[in-house]
Amino acid sequence: MKKLFYAPRILFAFVCISLLASSLFGQSTAPQSTAPEQSVQPAPARSDTHVIMISIDGLVPDYYTEPARLGLKVPNLVKMKLGGAFAIGVEGIYPSVTYPAHTTLVTGVRPAVHGIIQNRIFEAPTETQTREWYWFTKDLKSETLWTLAKKSGLVTAGVGWPVTVGAELDYNVPEIADPKERSSPKRTIQHSTPGLITDALGLGAGSDNTTDGRRAKISEFIIEKYRPNLMLIHFIALDGVHHEKGPRTPEAIEMAERMDAYIGRIVEATRRAGIFEKTTFFIVSDHGFAEVKKRFEPNVLLVKEKLITLDPNGKPVDWKAAAWPAGGSCAIVLRDPADKATAAKVRSIFNDVASRNNGPVNRVLERKDLDRLGSIPNALLMLDAAPGYAFGDALTGDEVTEPKDYRGTHGHLPTRAELRSSLIIFGPGARVGAQMPLARMIDIAPTAAALLGLSFSDAEGQSIRELIKPGLIPKAQASKKKSKGAKE
Repeated sequence: MKKLFYAPRILFAFVCISLLASSLFGQSTAPQSTAPEQSVQPAPARSDTHVIMISIDGLVPDYYTEPARLGLKVPNLVKMKLGGAFAIGVEGIYPSVTYPAHTTLVTGVRPAVHGIIQNRIFEAPTETQTREWYWFTKDLKSETLWTLAKKSGLVTAGVGWPVTVGAELDYNVPEIADPKERSSPKRTIQHSTPGLITDALGLGAGSDNTTDGRRAKISEFIIEKYRPNLMLIHFIALDGVHHEKGPRTPEAIEMAERMDAYIGRIVEATRRAGIFEKTTFFIVSDHGFAEVKKRFEPNVLLVKEKLITLDPNGKPVDWKAAAWPAGGSCAIVLRDPADKATAAKVRSIFNDVASRNNGPVNRVLERKDLDRLGSIPNALLMLDAAPGYAFGDALTGDEVTEPKDYRGTHGHLPTRAELRSSLIIFGPGARVGAQMPLARMIDIAPTAAALLGLSFSDAEGQSIRELIKPGLIPKAQASKKKSKGAKE
């Protein structure tokens, strides 16, 4: 599923975010009030503070925790890890795919709450398959880092960040593609801040005219000219190599080193802009990676079981249940959610598949499991892939195939160790030398907000106190945590 996205991404859609402000070092460390949440007056945003969140799509934690073992040269990641704070791994969300994860990274809530429940929008088998993704901010149901920053008068920017088409970012180059014209940048240009791409690239992106090379160039331009308080940057090429070749392969190592160089360029841009000493960097990723050897096609099985009907030419003409795959996970959606007979048949089919020795399904997750995980609300159930397997969306052919150019995937349950993502915090807001074994993705947005003097009203996540300097959490956020703890 993810591989289908990376071809469209051969354009330069970029996104960023800017926030926030006033005196990173002036935050009071006095005992915080225990008054009810509603009586706490929000402190002003820290307008002289900057947060830059750089997402390296698909960055696995051992690329910065154990680079020498892998023969990996990533001096910027190592410097940030040793000179800042980091997590050995991050537990993400379900499904562990790019768009839901990137939205959690800027909202602090899970997919069922923020509304971006998959990469690609569900389209019934009998509908035209546009293969559109959740590009547009209008689909968001939660406040974001940039909406908080905007309310507080901070400058925001985004380059290539998912789900930012139409976002109220001051300087925005969002990620969007036309599935029918995969290499065309016209939709990116159409939805970007007018003139920004032309101004940033000038005569071109230089010697590196790749998608990420252009994103880096645009990001440097925005930092130097506009000095955003909050900036969000998304680099994608490592994920593509992981899908095609697999994680930790020679090709992946080479690409990871290129990603490290982009990080170095962003840091140097803050120096040229004169804001390096006031900038805290968040190096994050959206998911880890699992190796793939085989692909299982749930829709082929649903066709055999007459829950999807094809005409003689193989075109769907009717359906009762359909698969909605996302790499290592797959939602099963009913045409009629009240159809108990079909629901029972679907459960029987996939529980049988899950019971096979060395079969393609590791686990069937029922609605109660999905509610606990904050996952896809309209799924009857979801399938978690067995080791070595991914899910496809074919309607005909074999149930199990061996793909030649798809060696890595994600989307599985985030509790699986290989699916853990990354987190390094570097700069004046970091608690230097601190580390933790496992952070939560839902806590990253509240942590970034705290450094800017901001607080979410609806986030499930909380600031990661272990990794940031004491005294930087706004009183409103700290009071909310105390109030929540008292209720619990």
